Amino acid sequence: MFPPPSQKLTSLCHLDQLLLVTHINLSSNQLQTLPPQFAMLQCLEVLEADDNVIENLYGLYHLPRLEEVSLRNNQISRLSDLKPLTTCPKLTRLDLRGNPVTQTANIQLELAELLPSVTDLLL
Repeated sequence: MFPPPSQKLTSLCHLDQLLLVTHINLSSNQLQTLPPQFAMLQCLEVLEADDNVIENLYGLYHLPRLEEVSLRNNQISRLSDLKPLTTCPKLTRLDLRGNPVTQTANIQLELAELLPSVTDLLL
């Protein structure tokens, strides 16, 4: 599978048109955040947002079906930036490779406490 072409998106809109989407790939854009409206995507199971400039995950609150999140090569630098994921009970796979947060001391232990449902963690 080839990576998606870069669309250079800096923001997301009309998320209300995507309510039944189960897999979304937002990779290779210029997104800094996922907006609060992202929480409307209640059917979302897989989120790919690699190769952006995402600094926080404010929009990932209360996504009951979210199982996999890939955030490779973004700008997530603090554990607190991942806190919204604690409201996603089915989350089992998280890819944070290439983010500054992966340099945090005891990151695996900290993430295991923060996100106990995650069994497949890629740092």
